[in-house]
Amino acid sequence: MKKKIKIAHLYYDLMNLYGESANVRAMKTFIERYDVPVEVSFLTLDDDIDFMAYDFYYLGSGSEANQVIVLEDLKKYASDIKKAIDSGKMFLVTGNAMEIFGKKIRYRDSSSMTCLGILDYQAYEQMTRMVSEIIYKYEELPEDAGRYILGFKNCSNNIVHNKDRMFGFANNVCKNNFYAMNFIGPFLIRNPYFTNKLIGILFKDKGIDFKPITDTIEFKAYHEFLKNFVTNNDLG
Repeated sequence: MKKKIKIAHLYYDLMNLYGESANVRAMKTFIERYDVPVEVSFLTLDDDIDFMAYDFYYLGSGSEANQVIVLEDLKKYASDIKKAIDSGKMFLVTGNAMEIFGKKIRYRDSSSMTCLGILDYQAYEQMTRMVSEIIYKYEELPEDAGRYILGFKNCSNNIVHNKDRMFGFANNVCKNNFYAMNFIGPFLIRNPYFTNKLIGILFKDKGIDFKPITDTIEFKAYHEFLKNFVTNNDLG
């Protein structure tokens, strides 16, 4: 029997504000290209979530109201989530969902909301909303154009006191195999080299051979975007 990758799509019905469910579909599609079976479980309120039972956990962005609902539900799992992260379980968290795993969210009116406290950072609400395309170099990726992370953010909160950042700015985190960033939308589709990096880690943990596939349409789109971008910009 072939080894199977088990994916948990957390709060799929509440945290999909910008179509983040496409990240789970992308991960499933990428893995299946290696002829490895994938099982996706859609988990939400009232489900019993086992944070050691899956190989990959995904949580996307949601409205502020849904963010609060999900935070309150996750509080009962806080110690389990910490154990899972410490043990090397893989998480990908995008958009405002990453705020949930920090200590607090502080609002402009001086009120605050206590979060899970699993990671050390805090989120602060800013006076203005940040809407922009973001491109950062990520040294953990291949030494070619694939080393750049493409993202889009639309948020009013800023992450501070973050010591476990992946790259550049502070609104991202990497601890063990826990990856979080405040980018929205289909991040994994836009960043196929990063997606392959995650798959390589998953396969290694399962004892599955991994020879990266890099000739699909996602990689072509990635390089085409960068080619057009550098016309008027310096990637550094």
